[in-house]
Amino acid sequence: MAIFCVIVWGSTFVVSKSLLAHLQPVQLMLIRFIIAYAAMWLVYPKWHFRLKEEWRFLVMGFLANTLYAWAENTALTITFATNVSILVSTTPIMTAILMALFHRSERLNRLQLIGFAIAFAGMVLVVFNGTVALQLKPTGDLLSLLAAATWAVYGLLLRRWSKEYNSALITRKLMFYGVLTVLPMVLSGNTSFDFSSILTLKNGLQLAYLGIVGSAICFLFWNIAIRQIGVLTTTLYIYSIPLVTLVISAIFLHEKITFMGVLGIFLVIAGMLLGTIQLRGKKPVETSTSNSI
Repeated sequence: MAIFCVIVWGSTFVVSKSLLAHLQPVQLMLIRFIIAYAAMWLVYPKWHFRLKEEWRFLVMGFLANTLYAWAENTALTITFATNVSILVSTTPIMTAILMALFHRSERLNRLQLIGFAIAFAGMVLVVFNGTVALQLKPTGDLLSLLAAATWAVYGLLLRRWSKEYNSALITRKLMFYGVLTVLPMVLSGNTSFDFSSILTLKNGLQLAYLGIVGSAICFLFWNIAIRQIGVLTTTLYIYSIPLVTLVISAIFLHEKITFMGVLGIFLVIAGMLLGTIQLRGKKPVETSTSNSI
């Protein structure tokens, strides 16, 4: 499930790039969350509302959907895409640090750290893909780190609360609060929707792909993966997202893959295998024994 998610998320960059020619980033976020929310009602059509617990879903929805997407998209308008790709992909490192701080019994051992480091180095090579031109843009770079930190915190909160709720319910709630928190951003933007440009078969299919597959299904699968194999193992797969984007861009956008990119691909796979094998060595403490989604 984690591998499926990173493959889909790696492809969404290409799809989103096409739709952003017709929509503002916050508008695309809103439509994506609405579609995902509707899809999750079909998956889990059971009403659930407990006032004392709703703040949990609000916080996770705001972090995982609104704040993450806003920080990443805003960073792309300020700094270089290379910077954003690398800095956002530090999420596994931040997750490991947070786990070490708050759950000291679950720190990475030396071999696991080596695996994380190798995968990160490979991811950097994949992002550069033969063009090393890293330049600092403090504001945009900090926003990229904010996006990474946001996803890491979301993963830890999900780890804490996932055992108490059905994964499909959590996903539906996240999409609802994603809509609720991004709507003020859309309304304050004073930019009207250009429905004529998005109501085409191609754009409709792309929106459905982002909403149903990229958001509803992937968030559901990601939630289940964290429950089953733990937050550290699941988050490690994030390193492969730039790899997927590189391959898809080469196939559909005819971008070249250099020797640096190929070397990066091998390092990402090797680091992920090392980290995953070591993490499988003993049962993660955060994993639930429940098989229910």
